[in-house]
Amino acid sequence: MKVKTILIILTCTVTSCTIDQPNLSNELNKYILEVQSISPEHAFSDLNELKPLIASKNTVGLGEATHGTHEFFVYKHRLTKYLVKDGGFRVFIIEGDFAGSLTMNEYINNEKVAIGKALWDVGYGIWMTQEFAEFIEWMKTYNANQGANEKIRFYGCDFNNPFAAAKRIKEYLSKSNLASPNTRNGLDSIINRKYQDEFSKKDQISVNSLLQELDAAFDRKDGEFDSEYKLNKHCKRELEQYFELKSADRKTQIILRDKFMAENILWINSFERQQKSIFWAHNEHIKNDKAESDQKPTGYYLKKVMHDDYYSLGFSFYRGKVGGYNAGEKKYDSFEVPEMSSKKLLDAVFNECAFPQFILDVGSTGNNSQIQKFLNKELYQRTIGAGFYPDGKMRNHFRKGKLIDRFDGIIFFRDTNPVSVLGN
Repeated sequence: MKVKTILIILTCTVTSCTIDQPNLSNELNKYILEVQSISPEHAFSDLNELKPLIASKNTVGLGEATHGTHEFFVYKHRLTKYLVKDGGFRVFIIEGDFAGSLTMNEYINNEKVAIGKALWDVGYGIWMTQEFAEFIEWMKTYNANQGANEKIRFYGCDFNNPFAAAKRIKEYLSKSNLASPNTRNGLDSIINRKYQDEFSKKDQISVNSLLQELDAAFDRKDGEFDSEYKLNKHCKRELEQYFELKSADRKTQIILRDKFMAENILWINSFERQQKSIFWAHNEHIKNDKAESDQKPTGYYLKKVMHDDYYSLGFSFYRGKVGGYNAGEKKYDSFEVPEMSSKKLLDAVFNECAFPQFILDVGSTGNNSQIQKFLNKELYQRTIGAGFYPDGKMRNHFRKGKLIDRFDGIIFFRDTNPVSVLGN
């Protein structure tokens, strides 16, 4: 589908979808909170109104409409800094590999790990940006001046890097004299990426046998009060998740990924004794979507368990450039995202508001009938993943839904810029 076709779809004026834009903008202006600065160094005075909304929650989801927008990364840095310093949040969870992200936790706690290694082990190239590296360095500096209980702990909730999980398990079991030669060989097969591409029924039998051996190995040690034991045992759970996903069909894989990410976040929260946590991921993961389909986002499961203790904050934009992988040229690139004036596009509605960047708390709009009508209307919203498709394909460009069902709050930026990718 070409760009021209999409524009026609989005700009068509169907009577049931039209919004009285000038009046709606005036009403929204009564509730939006201006973002005065995105800089992490700026004072927090303009964020005081957020304290009863998000700082009182147990878990806050910080989304992003794209994985390649400078403003999203920098403002999430600022919000995280605020939540840590003024809200008492101490657990940070990212859309990254669980076992691999433990390397980053070691780095920010001043263990002998290189920043490049730590970024690599998180498991996704989308985090290898200058903005994210600066955010990590702030974490490291902050932790250097804190007592053990006040330090930030860094986790991943995804399970895309079984090699890191297998390596950690092997080292732990070997050190504890719990790994048989057969168990070590099985873990070596994963570490050496034997199952990275093809995964036959014979391979599945071998993996299932290994998982049973790992269960027996962990059962031989009483680790009820041992943090290292618990972390490594959950690395074994990551292997189970990875291979269950690998053996499933594409539709089931999509369902399982968010379900398992939520499982991992809830495990982390339990492991950290319900310390306040921040969940950093794409909008499509952090949203609480109440859709009736089998494909539910991570935020749906978190909301189901935590209820109002989980707050999802989506990130939205109107126009600008975005960083993304150029599959044709096989390199990271930046792309121009054109503005659209459709009344069916959420971002175009926000573009008419008074401030170029602002926060809207959905629950604070009360019984305002015009805003409630807007919140309950099916509208498109920009959503771009790790890649961008300038030929206009719908994939990863738009999602349609009711704002009231998707997020508890939303942050809007009128103009945006691409992230700065790290050279090496």
